Amino acid sequence: MKVQNYNKYRRISNLLLLLFIGIALLPYLLDLGQGSSYLLSRKIIPTIWCGFLVIMFFFIPKVHAASRLTKRDTIYMEAVICAVILIAVRILIGSILGQLGSSPYDLSPVGILGNMFYVLPAIAAREVIRSYVLGTYCNLHNLKVFIFITLLMTASTLNFSKLMMASDLEGISIFFAQEAGPILCQNIMLSYLALYGGPIAAILYAGVLGLFHWVSPILSALNWLAEGAVGILVSIGFILFLIGKYEEQKHRNNSLKEQRGGLIGWSATALFSICLLWFIAGVFPLVPSVVVTGSMEPMIYPGDVILLQQMQTEEQVRSLVPGDVIQFQRDEIRITHRIVEILDDGIGNLTFRTKGDNNSTEDSRLVHPNDIKGELVRVVPKIGYPSLLIKGSGQTDTSDLEF
Repeated sequence: MKVQNYNKYRRISNLLLLLFIGIALLPYLLDLGQGSSYLLSRKIIPTIWCGFLVIMFFFIPKVHAASRLTKRDTIYMEAVICAVILIAVRILIGSILGQLGSSPYDLSPVGILGNMFYVLPAIAAREVIRSYVLGTYCNLHNLKVFIFITLLMTASTLNFSKLMMASDLEGISIFFAQEAGPILCQNIMLSYLALYGGPIAAILYAGVLGLFHWVSPILSALNWLAEGAVGILVSIGFILFLIGKYEEQKHRNNSLKEQRGGLIGWSATALFSICLLWFIAGVFPLVPSVVVTGSMEPMIYPGDVILLQQMQTEEQVRSLVPGDVIQFQRDEIRITHRIVEILDDGIGNLTFRTKGDNNSTEDSRLVHPNDIKGELVRVVPKIGYPSLLIKGSGQTDTSDLEF
């Protein structure tokens, strides 16, 4: 690509990115009511994207995919097959776990057409812009642009209202495991499809997934653990397949090894992140928790992270003795205090009297076994301070506190 042409395509790419960001932010900037917001998102914005696609097709200079594959029919078919495999895995796991549900969308002919008009223009426009930017910049192997465009498209797809509703570390972890992680991996996949096969390959992959979600009468309703595992691991497998097959032959000995090494690193990081999020959310027997108050000083200070052994069986509960520190649920509050007395009603039912080491009196209410979340195993000092800063940025709800 000549320097003069490259500068022209780069200016066009920059304008496309600004357009995409502007339209993505439009509903937030206008702050419309429910009816006007529906009209904007379901009618006006899809119409804008349709007009954009017409302009791109007839008036904007074309940019080739960065890989410059001579035959793209194969990657088009592979994009469809990968999307079908992802759908099939979700449905299969949903049927095994008993987590299938009916579609919440209008599946009448008019409803399906309306859903397609809402979804398809946005998908097509997004992937055209992605492919154009990657085709412009990544001919020069610009990894920074690849990462930027992938993160931008990921951010535009995320439902940040779910993140804002997360009230504690566990909720935030579930959001990243269920929403952010799979969507990021899907966008990495789409960026590689656009890089190797141009906009059509990416549109086919995203379009099949989008159409199935909006027109299928049966959808998977996986729990956050299964959804995160499927969305991340299956996408990583697809990405490895694409890189292994479509890296240019002339770079196969060097660049491919480097990219594979880099992707292995990314994959290892993703797997570690999944395990970390699962650990925080309580999938494993040990679960962390950030302490906010000083009721257990000097043993535990605000900002310390405690590791808890989850209480999952009656035998574990009965093994507790006075002096053990437990975390229990009290209404909407999680409290971490020491057992000072165990009471037996004579027929085998136990209750626990607790007290904070730094409190002058015992807790007014007894703790029942079903309220116990875990037994203290270890205290990790200070590393929970970032969580305190986040909680301190606004008014703290007592439902987030651990006393």
